[in-house]
Amino acid sequence: MTGFTPQELEEMAQADAEIDREFEADWDMEPPPPVPQLVWVSRLARQHHTTYGRFVSTHTEEEIRELVEQLKGETV
Repeated sequence: MTGFTPQELEEMAQADAEIDREFEADWDMEPPPPVPQLVWVSRLARQHHTTYGRFVSTHTEEEIRELVEQLKGETV
């Protein structure tokens, strides 16, 4: 025996369900964390069959920025 009346158990179950609903609602509202720029550039390097260092040294910052934006558009 738990020591709780059926009414108390029902109230606790309802409170738990309400907390779960609120948590789920809050969880759905939070955007996912952004992917760091390093990850995007590393993905581009892999797509170009090279290393991060070689990729960065053979592309300008503007080229990399444009390629990252294109890659982000493809993955969304």
